This record gives sequence, structure tokens and C-alpha cells, in this order.
Amino acid sequence: MDLDQVGKLTAADVMTTPALACREEAFFEEVAELLASRDVSGLPVVDANDQVVGVISERDLAHALGNPLVRLALRRSHNAAATRSAGDLPREARRIKGLMTSPPVVASSDAPISEIARVMVADRINRIPIVDDGRLVGVVTRHDLLQGISSPEPSTIRIPENPIILGSGVQDGQFAHRRSPR
Repeated sequence: MDLDQVGKLTAADVMTTPALACREEAFFEEVAELLASRDVSGLPVVDANDQVVGVISERDLAHALGNPLVRLALRRSHNAAATRSAGDLPREARRIKGLMTSPPVVASSDAPISEIARVMVADRINRIPIVDDGRLVGVVTRHDLLQGISSPEPSTIRIPENPIILGSGVQDGQFAHRRSPR
């Protein structure tokens, strides 16, 4: 791909869709399982109206639940008191809304990837939820950016799919996955 083509790429050209997301009421155990099973390092957090209200990452979970050695390994610049184990946390403190990074940095699907890359570097973030009309339509990660600019041919048009949202099940310990209605 030549530089002229790269300069014309937008979030819609490189974003991952369908986006994986979770509800702010989801428990960290559910989110940790989703991150591990899907081999992703973070995802957007949405409220009951499917509005992106934050982002949760492996780093957020490790920082909240890990001991000082875990935080040192992650090279986290600020130190908070460590929790010895997840079981030590009160039930409500194990919800994502208390661990997520908020407010989220978001972009629209027509945002140039050069601007997305600039924000990722400046804010030291690895993913940006892509929203159109207030709704989550995809996610752009650093990997998506690199893949988009290194591709020899422009990507085919990506049609956004409804996000896959994880939330707490009816009973504790049960996971509920569903596609968000449009």
C-alpha cells in the first residue's frame, strides 16, 4: 500500500467487528474469562443503553487484583494498595464499573487512522472503541492499525456487525452473551 492510500484509511477500514464488549455490571471473573478465551487484552464497557462508558483491560484487572510484583511487571507508574485475592473484595467491588478506565477515548468510523494512532501514542492506550450515532460499531487496536498500513492491498469494506456484549447472568456465576440490538 502506498502512502497516499494509507493517508486515506479510516477507522472503518481497519476496525475489528463485531466488537466484544461487556456491561459495567459484569463481574471481573466474567471479563477475565472472556479476555482469556478470545485472546484479547481489553474491551469496551457499555451501559444499559449500549453507550460506551469505559474500557477494561488486562492491565486494569491485574492492577486492581494483583500484588506489587504483578504491578511492577506491568510497569504501572502509579501505585495503589494491593488486594491479596479476589475473594477479599466485597461482591459489589468485583464489578467492572469500579475497575474500568473512564471516561473512554472513542472515535467515529470516519476518523483517519493517523489521528487514531496519534491519540493511542499520546494517551498510551492500545484500543479505541469506534462509535457511530452513540453506538459501538467496532474497535481499533494497535494491531489493527499495523495490519491496515502493512496490507499490500486496501481492505475490503467492513460492514459493522452488532457488538457481542457480555453481562452478568440471571444467577451468579453464569455468563450471558448476546448481540446488541440495533
